[in-house]
Amino acid sequence: MTQQQVSGGLLGELIAEGQGKVAVLRALENGRIEITLQGTGKMLGVDFGDVTTFWSEMRPNGTAYGEGHSLFMASDGMAEWKGSGVGKPTGPNAWTYSYGGAFKKVTSPKWERLLGVYTVGQYQDDANGNYHWRLWEWKL
Repeated sequence: MTQQQVSGGLLGELIAEGQGKVAVLRALENGRIEITLQGTGKMLGVDFGDVTTFWSEMRPNGTAYGEGHSLFMASDGMAEWKGSGVGKPTGPNAWTYSYGGAFKKVTSPKWERLLGVYTVGQYQDDANGNYHWRLWEWKL
């Protein structure tokens, strides 16, 4: 992938991509919705299974703000990521989010460098509960 200069930083390598299904939707008392995703993908060339849980709340302008965390599990270890993002509807029960975050913990030697990386990504889901996301390194 070609690097792109973006105001003050550099969008670097595509480090991960995943897909799967929305596993659980749960209404929370504070007007938020909790979403749990379960899927598979590749990070730095390594296959993984992942589970992500995030909460999201609507804002007056029709967008949503959310925060979440992901666990990526590979044959030689795991990684934990945490972040936040902003989303907007793309159709009935379909959304797109832009987000950023960082890895909190890594036990896989192949993913160790991710502890020094900030990441930005794009997530989309559809009305059937399918999702796809991509995650890039953000270089300062």
